[in-house]
Amino acid sequence: MKSVSVTLSMIFFSSILSGCITEEVSDNRYIEDESELLDPEELGICGDLDGDGEMDCPLSGYIPNTMPWWCNSTGIGGHHVDSAYEGKEKGELNSEECENLTNEFQAALEWSSQWSTLADAEEAGYHMLVGYTEGMGTHHTKLGDFRMDDEDFNKEFPEFPGTSIDENFDYSQPEFLMFSGEESDSVLVGFAWLVKAPSDTPPEGFTGQNDWWHRHDSLCFQIENMLVQGEDLSDNECSQRDGENVILEEYWMAHAWIVRPWLTNGDVFTNHHPCLTENGAIFDEKNECWGDTSGHVGHDIE
Repeated sequence: MKSVSVTLSMIFFSSILSGCITEEVSDNRYIEDESELLDPEELGICGDLDGDGEMDCPLSGYIPNTMPWWCNSTGIGGHHVDSAYEGKEKGELNSEECENLTNEFQAALEWSSQWSTLADAEEAGYHMLVGYTEGMGTHHTKLGDFRMDDEDFNKEFPEFPGTSIDENFDYSQPEFLMFSGEESDSVLVGFAWLVKAPSDTPPEGFTGQNDWWHRHDSLCFQIENMLVQGEDLSDNECSQRDGENVILEEYWMAHAWIVRPWLTNGDVFTNHHPCLTENGAIFDEKNECWGDTSGHVGHDIE
């Protein structure tokens, strides 16, 4: 995305003088304001790349009048692409959409910052519904007094009373916090929202058209423990894992990778992160997995 060179130069110059951009990398893992969205190690990223006299800025941070990476998705959302998106493409948001989406993400980050580790979340009542899974980490949600082994729970047409899993979308409070592992010191890596809507109509969701929601037709649960054992299994396969299938055709999920450093620059809404590997999370940012944060890896819940 381009901006006038004079304007951009003034932004950089005034930011440096005011201390908004420093040579030190921020210890803050969360996006707090526009200056925090800049990568201080990439101050030289803007230049006249195509010789037209205007500055070009890769999608690496939020600078006024430029397009930050999370407002320009080029992916397909991962391997769970619903037929509702057939023939559609993701792309660049306009400036108003980008500002709104940025505010939505900031609200989610601010709200979730109180649970930076798995221990913090579980102490606050979060329950691990999905154990560590390649590309995603865990899925923790607040269930309150809800129980799947309650006689009123209908596995064919499930409802989740007393939880936030319903028809309402709240960008500021994702239904799921995702952690880097199942150990108490595992860190927050991402979010997932789960909304009930007709199986042929994805939720309105976030500002713009880049949040491609996906569905899991069924998940195999250990009912008493409320823990997923696999997806799209036959009843026999699920039973062999001491589980029962719960039909979720009308429940739509979207992920967003906005927790530093677990950013997926190619598509903020992709389903998976390449550094959450089958063998565990990779924190060494020199590892090759960090060179492909498009998130275009796919793995079912096994």
